[in-house]
Amino acid sequence: NNSDRLYLAAVVFLALTASYAHYRHVSLLFENDRFFSHLSSLERQMSFRTEMGLYYSYYKTLVDAPSIPAGLNSILYDNVTEYPSTINVLKRFNLYPELVLGVGYRLYTGFLETMKFSGKSCFTVNRGHDQPPVQSCEGLGDEAYFYVMPIFALNGLYVGTLFIMCWYLGGGIFGGAVAVLCFFFNHGEGTRVMWTPPLRESFSVPFLFLQILAVTFVIKAQKLTRAHMMVLTAATVTFMLPWQFAQFVLLTQTLALFGCYVLRFIPASKMRFFLVSFTVSLAVNIVMQFANAMLVTSFYFACLLSAWVVLFAKPLFEKLRYFLVIAVCQVATLLSLTVACKHGIAVLANVQDDAHIGNLLKAKFFQARDFHTSLYLCAKEFDFIEFESLELLTKTLVLPCGFLVMLAIVYKVACSVWQEVWSGRAQEADEGKSGDGSDDLALDAPDASKPHAELLYHLLQNLAFMTLAVLIMRLKLFWTPHLGVLA
Repeated sequence: NNSDRLYLAAVVFLALTASYAHYRHVSLLFENDRFFSHLSSLERQMSFRTEMGLYYSYYKTLVDAPSIPAGLNSILYDNVTEYPSTINVLKRFNLYPELVLGVGYRLYTGFLETMKFSGKSCFTVNRGHDQPPVQSCEGLGDEAYFYVMPIFALNGLYVGTLFIMCWYLGGGIFGGAVAVLCFFFNHGEGTRVMWTPPLRESFSVPFLFLQILAVTFVIKAQKLTRAHMMVLTAATVTFMLPWQFAQFVLLTQTLALFGCYVLRFIPASKMRFFLVSFTVSLAVNIVMQFANAMLVTSFYFACLLSAWVVLFAKPLFEKLRYFLVIAVCQVATLLSLTVACKHGIAVLANVQDDAHIGNLLKAKFFQARDFHTSLYLCAKEFDFIEFESLELLTKTLVLPCGFLVMLAIVYKVACSVWQEVWSGRAQEADEGKSGDGSDDLALDAPDASKPHAELLYHLLQNLAFMTLAVLIMRLKLFWTPHLGVLA
C-alpha cells in the first residue's frame, strides 16, 4: 500500500543520504591531506606512493595507450614490471578495477569530445616563492580525478549498505542510523580509503558488505529463487576480483554458514544453495584471473570441496542419531578434509603462492622469521591490533554494545541447542522429511531457516572478523563496521 511505499522510499532516501555524506567526507579528507585540486598532473601521480603508484601506473598505461586493445595487450604481456620476464599483470595484481576505470575514462572522454564538452575546469596555480606556476584541472575529464572519485563514490555506497543491512536485520530506521553513526565515530578504525584510495581493499570491501547483505537476505528468505542466486553470486564475484585476500574472508564466511548448518539453524538445502553460489563465483574468478594458482590452491577452494563432501554424507552422519555427536563429527570432518585437500592440491600443482601467509602467522607466534615475513612485520599494519584501537572502540561504546548483543545472541542460540539436544524434535523432523529429497534439492522450494538464524550468522562472522583483526591490525577494517552493525 501507499504507506509501505512511502516507508521504503524513506529508507532508500536515508541510505542514499548516508552514502552521499560519506562520499563527501572521504573526498574532503583526501583533498585536505593532499591539496589534490591544486597539484599538477605529475605531482598527482607522485602522490600515490608505494604500491598505490604501481596500481595507478597500469591505469595510466590503459589511458595513454593508442587504443583500448593496445592498452589491454600491454598489461596482459607486461615486460617492464619484472624485466626481463613477461608477465600478465591482470592475473598477478588483480587489476580489474584499473581495467574498468581505464576503459571507462577513454569512453567518457570520447563521448565528451563527440558532444564538444570539456568535462573539466583548468586554472593556473601561482606557487610564489619564485616557483613557476603550474596548470591544474578539476573534474571527471581529468584522468586522476576519474580514478579517485569513483572509489570515493563506491565507498559512499558502502555506508548506505550498512544502513540497509541494520534496517533489514530488524533495527528499523533507528538501527540503521546507529550503525552509520558507529561507523563515523570510529571512522579511522573502519576505513583508510581517504589516505590510500588505490589499494585493493578500497575497491573490494564495499562489495563485501553488499555480499553479506545478500547472504542475510538468503538466510531470511522463506523461498529461494534464481534471483537470490544471481545477486549473491554477482556480489561474491565483484568482491573477489579486486583483491587476492578476499578468499580468506570468504573462507571465514563459509565456516560461519557451516556453523549455522551444523547447529541446524539453516537447512541442508539452503547450505547447498550457498555452496552452489560460492562454487560458481570461485570458478568465474579462476577463469577471469587466468587460473590464478593462489585461488586454485587456496584454503577456500579446499573448504568448499570439503563442505560438499560433508553435505552429501548427511545420511551417514544422521545414523549417529545424537545431535552433539553429529555436530562434532561434521565439524571435525570439514576441518580435517580442508587441510588435507589444501596440501594435496598444493603438492600436486607444485604451487606455494600463499606460503607467505602461513609464514607470517608462524613469525607472529613462534618468531620463525625469514626475509619476507620480516619485511611484512616492519609495517604496523601487519602486527597485532594495538591497544589504542580497542580503547577507541570502547570509548565510543561500539565495543561494549557489540559484546552485549553477542551475549544476547549466544543466549538465544544456547536455548535453541538445548531444545535440540533434549527434545529430539530436530531428529524427528528430519526423519519425517526424508522421502526422496526432491523438495530439498529444488531451487525454488520453501526453505525456511530457524528464527534468529541470520543473527547467529552475524555473530559467527563477527567472531571471525575479530580474530582476523587481532592477528593482523590492517584487517580491523572488516571488524569495526560489522561491530557497528551488531551494536
